[in-house]
Amino acid sequence: MKPSKTLLFLIAVLVSLGTISAIFPKQGVALGELQLYFPTLDDVFAPNENQSTAVTEQMDAMELSLKMRRNAQEDAAYNDSLQFYLDFFNNHPSRIHLPDANYDYFDALFDAFDNSRAEQKVVRVLHYGDSQIEGDRITGYLRQRLQEKFGGIGPGLLPAVQVVPATSVGQTASENIARYIISGNFASRAGHRRYGVLGQLGVAEGNKSSITVKARNWQQSFENGKTFQKICLFVGHTGTNFQADLSVPKQEAFKATISKPDLPVNVLQWNLPDSISQFTLNLYGRGEIYGIAADGMSGVAVDNIPFRGSSGTFFTQMDSTVLKAMFDELNAQLILLEFGGNMTPSITNNKAVEAYQKTMSKQIAYLKNLCPQAKIILIGPADMSTKIHGELQTYPYLEKTIAALREAALNNNVAFWNMYEVMGGHNSMIKWVKNAPSLAATDYIHFNAKGAERIAELFYESLAIYYDYYHFVDKKRPKTKEVAMKTEAKDLKKTLHELSEEEKDAILEQNLKRLRQQRENNSAPNEP
Repeated sequence: MKPSKTLLFLIAVLVSLGTISAIFPKQGVALGELQLYFPTLDDVFAPNENQSTAVTEQMDAMELSLKMRRNAQEDAAYNDSLQFYLDFFNNHPSRIHLPDANYDYFDALFDAFDNSRAEQKVVRVLHYGDSQIEGDRITGYLRQRLQEKFGGIGPGLLPAVQVVPATSVGQTASENIARYIISGNFASRAGHRRYGVLGQLGVAEGNKSSITVKARNWQQSFENGKTFQKICLFVGHTGTNFQADLSVPKQEAFKATISKPDLPVNVLQWNLPDSISQFTLNLYGRGEIYGIAADGMSGVAVDNIPFRGSSGTFFTQMDSTVLKAMFDELNAQLILLEFGGNMTPSITNNKAVEAYQKTMSKQIAYLKNLCPQAKIILIGPADMSTKIHGELQTYPYLEKTIAALREAALNNNVAFWNMYEVMGGHNSMIKWVKNAPSLAATDYIHFNAKGAERIAELFYESLAIYYDYYHFVDKKRPKTKEVAMKTEAKDLKKTLHELSEEEKDAILEQNLKRLRQQRENNSAPNEP
């Protein structure tokens, strides 16, 4: 065949393929049980977003950016530091979205963190989530960092019966302790709604039952979670004369009894002279076990509360009396809600997005009402991939679902962290899987251990920015406050030491309003 005819033939083929591509339905054509697709021109000529797999470098750069900028603020001028914080709060992908742009949202939490050791209190962080946090993933790393910063030891709250092993401690329980859990793939509901803050309970039957907790020596375990000094048993609906004793190797048993059995939740507490790495609780009589706290005497406790297969829509189904009693006893100051992944595959239209938003909004409002002292951060789902036209891509409605969850959080005056955006957004999960070393499982849904640690570090560093800002406002601004006061004092025709406390407070309030106005101006959209 002549070259000219060959060229004409190829052109005719390309024109034919282009015509088919233009008219072929994007949703494909059903052929029996098969669905046939034809690539569009965009598919053919669009650049492949998944070619770059250097996620490690991207995450390293983000972490280094956060750490370097935090350190730089120590020597920066006030205005430069303020501008840094405003830029981070409004533009950084790892920022925490705050209700009404209230940058003081975490002040009470950080105050509790700072004073926990001096006041000999345990400040509790409850981390709820789906299988993404199972086995203490993400939570364990966050716990280690917070306890290194603010003090505290121990793995936090543990269920009576642990189905999925944690990294720091292992558990065994008597066969006569029945386990009930309200939600998820392991769901086995009790005939009532008394689940406690763990969303599960163990029911001890018979004359005697026992629960043993022992530190693990796994390579991936975190050291701070391996020892404990204060043990608390949360029980309710006990039988007559229910009692428990704490058995520690090479020590005599410590007995405890219930003084007010009519309370919705009773707390049996053992404060030990030294930290331990193993104990056994022996229970005598019937009782509902809502949890076991293995903590230090002060500092921060971080609880890992996973529900495999759950979408986080179960809180309103739990008894409010038991929940509130436990929240109060635990001194819960921060609640993390990490959900959305399990709902994503079933969301195929805008109505489903709106329905999930409304349901999650109810959960947030319910928790706020029962635990008003706690700050809440709703953490959106990670990127997730499914095959579309035979190619792995981000789930079609994932971004709309994340936007709806953000709106649900902010409308309920709680915070939101966009894990999807931190990962890199659209199709980022593919890159996390293909990265060397891999940071996610080949199901293109879950982080592996390395990926969980990276995302936990980014969350911690982001929260640390707000902690630094809390101290920046509290410590650095006074120097600027004094300059501002002197200026204002001149306007009042007084020297600084002649100002009354009321006048000083008024000046400070005026400067605070200016600061807030500057925030609003920086965050306002540009005029068209």
